[in-house]
Amino acid sequence: MRKEKGQDIIEYALMLAVVVGIGFGIYSYGGQGIANSISSVFNNAGSLLDSASLPAASSPEDIIKRLEDGRQQGLDILPKRPASVVDIAFDSAEGKALAQKLNIQTKEGDGWYARVNTNGFFVVTYYSAAAEGNHGVTFDQLREGFERDHDKKTQIWIAAGQYDSNGTLMYFYADKPIPGHVDKSLDGNPDHVEKSSDGSNGMTIYPGAH
Repeated sequence: MRKEKGQDIIEYALMLAVVVGIGFGIYSYGGQGIANSISSVFNNAGSLLDSASLPAASSPEDIIKRLEDGRQQGLDILPKRPASVVDIAFDSAEGKALAQKLNIQTKEGDGWYARVNTNGFFVVTYYSAAAEGNHGVTFDQLREGFERDHDKKTQIWIAAGQYDSNGTLMYFYADKPIPGHVDKSLDGNPDHVEKSSDGSNGMTIYPGAH
């Protein structure tokens, strides 16, 4: 009996501490400030729950499929039929938001791009430094070379997938054969680096010879 009474006192003390803490927050920051803080906490928690509910996508084929699955979910970052071409780099603000939302884990030295065309076709490309033919050149090194001489035709080997506006896989190929996939590597031709769709000197990677 004494033990239960002591436990009740501890619970009341904890509840009182919580109430005092909330009251102090309202007093210190004002009602609007604490409302914003609470909203931010719940939004961040929702984002973490979204990514935690998905297994990590870390292989090129899993990342490509995960991005298409995200587009079919109706994410604002990946519009199904944009008014103009949308290019998203893995290390841009949009790319980082997608990686967190979809639990995408890009390997060190690698990088990916997602392009949504105005007709709804969606192309995802994944560059791996370890791929045969890329000779260990990291994604950052590849971009540095492009920024120095963006007119140079740089040939690379990538994994790529293209989906139509309904989410049907039109083709998938990789830098090396993957069991269970038909390798449609454009007759073995290397892929290329080109300017991003916004007309700047920004870089994107795209399937096929330049």
